[in-house]
Amino acid sequence: MNPPPENPFSDQTTFPSDRPLARQLDAFNEHWPMALAGKNEARAFITEVTARVDSALRQLWQDRLVGLPCALLAVGGYGRGEMFVHSDIDVMVLTTDHEHDEAVQAFLYTLWDTGLSIGYAVRSFDECIEAAEDPTVYTSLLEARLVAGDNALFERLDEAIRDESAFAARWFFAAKLDEQRDRYEANDNVGTKIEPHIKEGPGGLRDIHTIRWLANRIDGAPTLAAMHRAGLLRDDEFRALARAETLLSQIRIGLHGLAERAEERLLLTHQKTLATTFGYEGEQDGNLAVERFMQHFFRATIEVERLSRLLIQKWRERLYPETLEPVERLNPRFIKRGQLIETRDAQVFMRSPTAILELFLLLAEHPELEGMTAATARQLRANLSVIDAGFRANRQAKHLFMRLLRAERGVYLALRNMNLTGALAAYIPAFAPIVGLMQFDLFHAYTVDTHTLLVIRNLRRPALPEYREENPTAAEAFSRIPRPQVLYLAGLFHDIAKGRGGDHALLGAVDAREFARSHGLPRADVDLVGWLVEQHLSLSFTAQRQDIEDPEVIRRFAGEIGSPERLDYLYLLTVADIRATNPQLWNSWRDSLLRRLFDLTHQHFAEGVRSTAQIVRETRRDANRQGSSEGMDAAKLAAWLSGMPEEYFLRNEIHNILRHSRVAIDADLPALTINDDPDHQATQILILAQNHPALFAHVVAGIDREGLNVQSANITVIPRPLVAESGLNAIDIAGNREQLPESELILLEFFVLDRQGRPVSDPGAIEALHDRLRQVIHHPGRALSVTRRRTPAQLSSLDVDTEVEFSPDIARARTMIQVLAKDRPGLLADLSDTLWRMGAILLHARIATLGERAEDAFFVVDQNGHPINDREHQQAIAEALTLAAKGTQEA
Repeated sequence: MNPPPENPFSDQTTFPSDRPLARQLDAFNEHWPMALAGKNEARAFITEVTARVDSALRQLWQDRLVGLPCALLAVGGYGRGEMFVHSDIDVMVLTTDHEHDEAVQAFLYTLWDTGLSIGYAVRSFDECIEAAEDPTVYTSLLEARLVAGDNALFERLDEAIRDESAFAARWFFAAKLDEQRDRYEANDNVGTKIEPHIKEGPGGLRDIHTIRWLANRIDGAPTLAAMHRAGLLRDDEFRALARAETLLSQIRIGLHGLAERAEERLLLTHQKTLATTFGYEGEQDGNLAVERFMQHFFRATIEVERLSRLLIQKWRERLYPETLEPVERLNPRFIKRGQLIETRDAQVFMRSPTAILELFLLLAEHPELEGMTAATARQLRANLSVIDAGFRANRQAKHLFMRLLRAERGVYLALRNMNLTGALAAYIPAFAPIVGLMQFDLFHAYTVDTHTLLVIRNLRRPALPEYREENPTAAEAFSRIPRPQVLYLAGLFHDIAKGRGGDHALLGAVDAREFARSHGLPRADVDLVGWLVEQHLSLSFTAQRQDIEDPEVIRRFAGEIGSPERLDYLYLLTVADIRATNPQLWNSWRDSLLRRLFDLTHQHFAEGVRSTAQIVRETRRDANRQGSSEGMDAAKLAAWLSGMPEEYFLRNEIHNILRHSRVAIDADLPALTINDDPDHQATQILILAQNHPALFAHVVAGIDREGLNVQSANITVIPRPLVAESGLNAIDIAGNREQLPESELILLEFFVLDRQGRPVSDPGAIEALHDRLRQVIHHPGRALSVTRRRTPAQLSSLDVDTEVEFSPDIARARTMIQVLAKDRPGLLADLSDTLWRMGAILLHARIATLGERAEDAFFVVDQNGHPINDREHQQAIAEALTLAAKGTQEA
């Protein structure tokens, strides 16, 4: 027999015996990068940490309790022999009784003096049996390991907890499944997140622990190797789980080493460093090194989740054979066993390869089916190779896949199961590269494949009666589209080209058209699928970056869309896409923004092109009529509206115009109101004040100091003649009332949300905001310093290049300045302050924050009211904004 391999860490860092164990382990932990070099090194590192703790505890035991009828047991991860440097050291002192408690207590005092985090319990044999009725305690006893003391006492306990009459295997199995369900729900049932929990998340280390616990209790096989020897794992399954366990252990070693504590989340701040340590460098096909490293990690967790489900199902069938009854025939290839589907024999997939797709179709068409038997899952895994080029060209296979997309229910679950088993990537080879692929930013919360399937789920929801009230606009749009399967195909392919380099929308459109064409879709549907994939970002980009209240923007957008039917399809895809990208992205404001663009574009299709003069004339007329009917002073309302600039009537609907008018008529200036705006699902701040070039920037700074986020801002400069005609009052800086016949006024309208993406509901927060802004508008020339809050760690981990672009808006005689920059606290206030200092007069602003990226659009003119076309002036503004975005704004 060959001797065991030498532990490369056993000679690292020799310490004096009197050195505290905590300091020994801290010094040893400096060698953590060596553990990432390979699977043997990782195991050796963990083994060495465990051995050092064992040695120290045995010595302390020898000094205090040797010869007494007690045993020192390692439990938890320490019991499994999987000690990480910063893991808790969980121990239990097992006694026959409590006769020697004083000596045990003295031993525990010495443990605390080690400086390590010690979790301990002291129990007699009978107390252990009683406590084991708690599944968590039972689990710790099941994997307990003798470190020192009475071996016979330990063996007696081990035998007792495996007694079926006292602790039934079915009881333990049910308890572990409950724990797993709770863990999954705590992680939203998704392991493929941007910052995954490597221990508790789906597919994480705890899933491996769970199958090892179950194998230990049910089959007496406590390790993966033992499970392999016992026949629980086939060769390929054992190799896959062993590789995954090694990788997850290596990453956990690295996390503990980098964080210098027991960090279990793979945070953005550590992902880059670990990627480099694992040898990932540079960029390949548009994928960063960190993205390739994370794809390696996610594919390992997917395999763990896949195989743990299979094994758990196998044990369920053994422990609960009654769940496999009754048996019913589904068709010549499949039967139903209880609530599970099973092949009629082991050769079904070899004889009829397309039965693989039929399996998932049956799962969709029979909602009572909860999954497949373990035997069928293993057959599927073993026969995935039959999905080859010939399979994909088979007419029956294509027919089955399209039937699946047309199913009334179960489409999302069927596709999710296809992805988890690997069948989806096998059938659509272009899907394989996005499995487990993450994007290193805060905008995309999930891997591309998980996001894609969530899009399919979201596309299905408007079709289901129970979700109709979730988004009535989407439900109505869905009821109008004639071919939902086209929409689902677009959702399946919209991001399929991510990670290839190039424009993923254009590349994905090519794949989508080819797939639709090969699956027999009519030419019009092939074109629609390709168009949807190609344009899937256009509606959200227009809503967030363009001035959608400008009729010219709507006319141009409607021309790009082409028809109301295509608009319905695109709206549904856009909503589903955003909601599946990041739960924090979808809020009431973004919902209202998309609906506003959707409604305005539909209105354009219904009414056709109207001239600017016609819109202004009709809007002013209708506002006067409605205001008078609601009891407003007709003369004053007419005077107020008669001098407002044309731009104002293009941007505002009648109800908003009347809201502004109520504030303005007979107002004491400066005027300030803060109200809920149900149409925009935001808090509206309305300010009417004497114009000052710094007022906008200082108001933004005030809003920022209250911890609120500006979503949109409208600025209307009211000409001098209107001020004189309306007889508006103002309050000067000293607080004295005076007439301002020659002054220009400014109407500012902000829509803001709190940090949770909701309107401000706390009365105290509203009052504080009101007090803050009153100070600003009474002293517009007095700069209000921006609060310099610390940039969150997530943002600090990401790099975003600042870009400043100038675009002429010829129709409105203004210039759009778009700033793309890394978001941070106080960014908008700094950008606004810079614009006025550089002589840019702000007319309108659209604010968008997408993860770590701020994408703000400012519509400006120069101090003479003209577009900013001078190249030198543009260059100077761009340089100043770039400095401001970086937080290095010049005074």
